[in-house]
Amino acid sequence: MKSRDWLNILKESRPWIVLICISDAFFLFMAWLAYPETFGILVGIMIIFSVFTIVFGMWLDWKRKIKQRETFYDFLKEPSLEHEGRFIEAIGESHKEELKYLANKLRIQEDQLDDAKLKSTDYAEFIESWVHEIKRPISLSTLVLANRKEEMSQLVYQRLEHATANIRDNVERILFYARLQASHVDYRLERIPLNLCCEDVLLELQGLLAEKEVTVISHMEDVPIVSDKKTLQFIFTQIFINAVKYSKEEIKSFIWLKTGFHSVKNRYYLRISDNGIGVLESDLPFIFDKGFTGDNPNGSHSTGIGLYLVKKLCDELQIEIEVESEYEKGFAIQLLFPIIENALKQ
Repeated sequence: MKSRDWLNILKESRPWIVLICISDAFFLFMAWLAYPETFGILVGIMIIFSVFTIVFGMWLDWKRKIKQRETFYDFLKEPSLEHEGRFIEAIGESHKEELKYLANKLRIQEDQLDDAKLKSTDYAEFIESWVHEIKRPISLSTLVLANRKEEMSQLVYQRLEHATANIRDNVERILFYARLQASHVDYRLERIPLNLCCEDVLLELQGLLAEKEVTVISHMEDVPIVSDKKTLQFIFTQIFINAVKYSKEEIKSFIWLKTGFHSVKNRYYLRISDNGIGVLESDLPFIFDKGFTGDNPNGSHSTGIGLYLVKKLCDELQIEIEVESEYEKGFAIQLLFPIIENALKQ
């Protein structure tokens, strides 16, 4: 038994210990009056007996408390009728009614929680199924749009391509959001050419970039990144879309891409910066919060979910994020990738 347990039991046992001491004092006084010649022997016997009684009583109390603690935690983990009965037996019948009421409440909440978990799982499975189904007509519309490009004006084509890209992005957001709610997500880690991964994303967003007249300037070199390609492409897509969404219409808009090695943090990095509206300094700590859109004029067109998903997925893949911004001058986000040993051998 820990010394703290002994002290706690001693504090709780003070009333009956005091009573024993008072009782001993009374009987010692009576013994002194009745048998003064054997008073010393009686005092010794009574003290030894009292100390033994107190220690034995505290030991029994400690054993009882251990049993109560064990049955209490068993009852909390599983408030079944069996555990309820054991707990009532351990603490006594005086609290039987209160415990029965508590047990019924816990069982009702446990049933409600199981039902909610089942509904949440069914909903997540439905969303994933729906996302995969909706991707087919989106792919078909993209194919038809590409084949009929000559039959429409450049402006109409760009607008339709932009709308298709928006639909595809929103569908991907739903899918990744649903996956993040799952208890376990499988990531397919592989050696990824970072520059080619970015180029694939930019190719998908070509219509959006052309419509908004945003130019991409790349100073990227291949760095040995090991990550999940599909998730990484989604992260890049959200960052690029944000850069385009908050670009300035009155000036020529740019997105700069640069890769390198951060010697201080011993990580490879990808820096994505723009010359758009930027973010208010007061808003910067909250840009990764779910639903946060800030005070920018384009905030009304934002759901506040894109960067939230970026942060969550980067945490999952152990990618560190650094951001900096100067309002009305631009925004920069830097992704720092962990170094995986033997990555170049893959």
